[in-house]
Amino acid sequence: MMKKQELIKKLQQQTTEYFKGKGYATAKCGYILEKRGDWQHNIILGEVTDYIKNKKEECEKKKIPFPLHKWIHHGLSSQACLFNLLGPFVVNQDYATLKEILLLSGLNIGNISSAEFEFSDRDIFKEYQGQPTSIDLYVETDKDEKVIVEFKFTESKFGTCSVYKNGDCDGANPRGSLGLCYLHQLGRTYMSLMEKYNLLNDAESCPFTEFYQAYRLLIFAREKNGYFLLIHDERNPTFLTQDRGRYKRFKQLLPQNIADEIFILSIQQIVEYLQKDAKYNWLAEFKKKYL
Repeated sequence: MMKKQELIKKLQQQTTEYFKGKGYATAKCGYILEKRGDWQHNIILGEVTDYIKNKKEECEKKKIPFPLHKWIHHGLSSQACLFNLLGPFVVNQDYATLKEILLLSGLNIGNISSAEFEFSDRDIFKEYQGQPTSIDLYVETDKDEKVIVEFKFTESKFGTCSVYKNGDCDGANPRGSLGLCYLHQLGRTYMSLMEKYNLLNDAESCPFTEFYQAYRLLIFAREKNGYFLLIHDERNPTFLTQDRGRYKRFKQLLPQNIADEIFILSIQQIVEYLQKDAKYNWLAEFKKKYL
């Protein structure tokens, strides 16, 4: 098993060579583009770049957030990696192939009717201030099913609650007294929905100290009559290895009926499936950049 830092070092060297071969200006490290405004050089297909730009402009006109990550110009950006891997199918509305990809995880869904990046719905958690929970890829089917996709590349965790991280909360489980939660006091419905789905277990620590992002995405899926799918790099030991991983730990914390509705899929499984068809000319460059 490759260690996390070994993977990152390998990818940094690989990305440096990739950017150098393209003649792109980079920071001194070599694996980050010189300016954030150069992020389009981090995207393989121009049609995907155009889609992202147009989507961002449309969202800004409607005052709907479309968050390009702060480090979208980083060669190891998970957002850029997702755009490169699944963007061609979203842009061209090739939903038949996208469905085949998602089914590799064990999901059983109808035909995909729509798919979009960075989807949000402020009403679910009453997130009327600041950046709402954003879904990396949001998929709907003709059977009124939803798939909430979270994409991880080199990350080492599911995000933790910022209130706890900043030292403004002791991390105690608020079960039985939800008002102890600062976010609950602000009117956010995270804890109410955790209670609704029986996710506040008897542990001393609040579930959000480690799995804040994972629980939000899971609840989002439940509220949308959907499934939660994690896509990860199988070389990264963080989320799933043969015997352990944070995905596995998270799933074990859940009631069985809910655990049965979360799935996992690797980048490598997707690439292996796609390379059986020679028509994806961009796939060779994706492999050169990432694999």
